[in-house]
Order: sequence, then structure tokens, then C-alpha cells
Amino acid sequence: MMKPEFETLIGKPVSDEEYSTIEYVYTWYPTISETEGKSQIAKLYTDFGMPLIEDMVERAGKIEKLEGDLRRAQAQLTAIQDRIKMLRGDEP
Repeated sequence: MMKPEFETLIGKPVSDEEYSTIEYVYTWYPTISETEGKSQIAKLYTDFGMPLIEDMVERAGKIEKLEGDLRRAQAQLTAIQDRIKMLRGDEP
């Protein structure tokens, strides 16, 4: 979601700094829906303001880190599986 789209949803402008925080929470917070996320984050902002969104940053950061850890572990698993296949002669 782009800043102008968010501002249209809430009916007012936000600073670049605020939007950066909003976008981070929108992207990484675990209970923000992939399909309804735009309206969810807009409602959180209009109903509770930036203090609530700022409180959500820590958990969003934890999820971002864990998802990165998971991607790295999955890549490592795939590499090991590929090596096993190669050593067994399963793939050319």
C-alpha cells in the first residue's frame, strides 16, 4: 500500500515517519490479514492512533526476523536435499 492510498482510507495526511511505521506494521504484524490488511490498519489508526501502531512494532519485528530465519533454514534444507539427491545419483 502506498502512502496516498492510506491517507485516502483515513481521510487525512500522515507524516513520512508515521507512514513508515504504519507500513512496517501493516507488512509484518502477524494478525494483519493479507486480504483485509489495508482496511484493518486504517481502522486501527483511526480508532486508536499512532500509539497503538507504535506498540505493535516490536512484535512485527520479531515476526520479520523469524520469517527470515525460516527462509534461511528452508534454503539450507533444500541445499542438503539437493546434495543427497546428487550423491545418490537421483539427478543428473
